[in-house]
Amino acid sequence: MSADPSLAPADPAVTVDSIAETNPPAEESSRRVTLSPTGADEFQAVGSIAPGKLEGNRERVRDIDAEAEREARPMRDLPIPRQQASVEVPLEQDLDAAMEAEINAAMGGGATSTEGVLGTVTAAVAEAPAEDSLHQGKRLKGKVALLHGEDMFLDLGFRSQGILPLKQYEGKEVPAVGTEIDVIVHKVSPEEGLIHVSLPSGRQKVSGNWDAVQAGLVVDCMVTKSNKGGLEVTVGSLRGFLPSGQVDLRFIENLDSFIGQKLTVKIIEANKAKRNLIVSRRALLLEERALAEEQILKTLEVGQTLDGTVKSVKDYGAFVDLGGIDGFVHIGQMSWQHIKHPSEVLAEGQAVKVKVVTISDDKKKIGLSIKQTSHSPWDLAASKYFQGQTVSGKVTRTTDFGAFVELEPGVEGMVHISELDYKRVIRVTDVVSAGQTIEVQVQSVDPVKHRISLSLKALRAKPEPAAPPPEEASAEPAAPPPKRKTPLKGGREREEPRGGGMFGNPSDFK
Repeated sequence: MSADPSLAPADPAVTVDSIAETNPPAEESSRRVTLSPTGADEFQAVGSIAPGKLEGNRERVRDIDAEAEREARPMRDLPIPRQQASVEVPLEQDLDAAMEAEINAAMGGGATSTEGVLGTVTAAVAEAPAEDSLHQGKRLKGKVALLHGEDMFLDLGFRSQGILPLKQYEGKEVPAVGTEIDVIVHKVSPEEGLIHVSLPSGRQKVSGNWDAVQAGLVVDCMVTKSNKGGLEVTVGSLRGFLPSGQVDLRFIENLDSFIGQKLTVKIIEANKAKRNLIVSRRALLLEERALAEEQILKTLEVGQTLDGTVKSVKDYGAFVDLGGIDGFVHIGQMSWQHIKHPSEVLAEGQAVKVKVVTISDDKKKIGLSIKQTSHSPWDLAASKYFQGQTVSGKVTRTTDFGAFVELEPGVEGMVHISELDYKRVIRVTDVVSAGQTIEVQVQSVDPVKHRISLSLKALRAKPEPAAPPPEEASAEPAAPPPKRKTPLKGGREREEPRGGGMFGNPSDFK
C-alpha cells in the first residue's frame, strides 16, 4: 500500500508555522470538521498547502519514487533462490520406542536451541579464571590455538589469550596447532585482552630504554670486562653487572675467558632510579636444568643407555651429568678390570656412555654403570678356561689368604694360600709378589659368580715323605721288674682290718 503523495510534506520549506499561516484556526471550535461532509452546512477538509506548493511537492515525491525504483531494480533482477524440496516428517506414531530413545539420547534429552548454546559459551567464559592471579615470571601450560604472522596465540585457560613471538623459535621447529607447550608470563594487557608470554629460554630484544627492562626478562648481553666481583656486561645500550656467583652452576675462579662473549642471561634486578641492572646466567641455567630433568624423568627406565658427562670424581665413584639430572657410578661399575681409584679410568669433563641400573622410588638417586655398556669378558670364560688347564697370568695383588692373578683384562683368578706350596706358607709374599708373572693350573670355573680357582703347587712335583729314623738294637732284653714280696701298706690289701673309727684307732693316739 502506497501513501497519498499529496499528504507527504516533501518540501523542506514547508513548516508547521507556514501551515498555520495558510490554514488559520476555525472561528467556531465547537463545530467538527469531517473529511466526508454529508450536509451543505458542514465544513469540508481544506488542504493546508497552497496549490502551487502542493504541485511542486508532488513532483519531488515522484522523483523520490523514481529513484527508489531504480535502486530496487537490481534486487528484482537477482535470481530467485530455488526452494528446497519439502521433506516429509514422519508422524509420531511411525517412530518405534528404540528410535525415539536413540534420538533423545543424541539430543541430550531435549531439543537444542541457539540460546542454550550461547548460554553455555557465556557460562564457560564466565567460569574461566581472571588474569588477576597472574604475575610476571609465572610458569603456565598453553595449547597452540593459532599461528598468525609473526605471533603465536595460545589458550592458557584464562579469559584472555596468550601471545608469543615466533622469533623465539629461531633455529627450532615451531609446534603445530593443538600442541601443549610451557611458557612464562611476561606481562598482562587488559586493554588489549592479551597475555604476553615467552618461552622459558626465549630471549627478548632490549633497546636503550629503561622502561623496556624489568626483572624476569631473558635477554642477550655482551661481556665487556671482568673484575673482582664478576663481569661487566651491556644489555642493548644499558650497562649491567653479572656477579661471579651467577655466572655458572659451579663457581668459576677465572672469569677472563668470558670477556667478549655473548651470553644469554635473566634480569634479576632493574632499578631505573639507581641505574642498577643485575643479571644472572645461573638462574636461567637452573630453570633449563629443572625443565630438562622433568623431561628426562618422564622417560627414564632401568636398562636405558644414555650419554653423559663426568661432573666430579670421588674416591668411591663419580657423578655423571645426564643433561639435566645427575647419576652416580660406583667404582665397582666403572671397569671390568680391578681399579684402585676412579681417576684411573675417568676425568672431569669426560664424555661417557652409561647404563641405568637402579632408580630410587622418589627418582632422586640414579645408579649408573659404565662397564655394562660393553660385553663382559666373563661371558666367554666358561668356554676359554677349564679344569686342569695351565694358564699364565700376572699377580695383581696379594692378601693374607691368597694372591689374585689376572688372566686377561677383566678376568681374575685367585690362588689360595694353601695352593701356593706343599709346605706350610706363613706369608703369601714369601712365595709370590705383586707384578710377578706366574704359571698356574685352573682348578674350577664359576662364570656366574665370576670366580676362577687357581693352584701354583699343582704344577710342582710333590716331594717324597721323609723316612722315620732307624731304632738302635739292644744286646740284651730288659729284665722284668721284681715281684713285691711284702704287701703294700694301707689300702684294701690288709687281711686284718684295724678297729676304730674313720680316723683310726683312738688308742693309737694315747
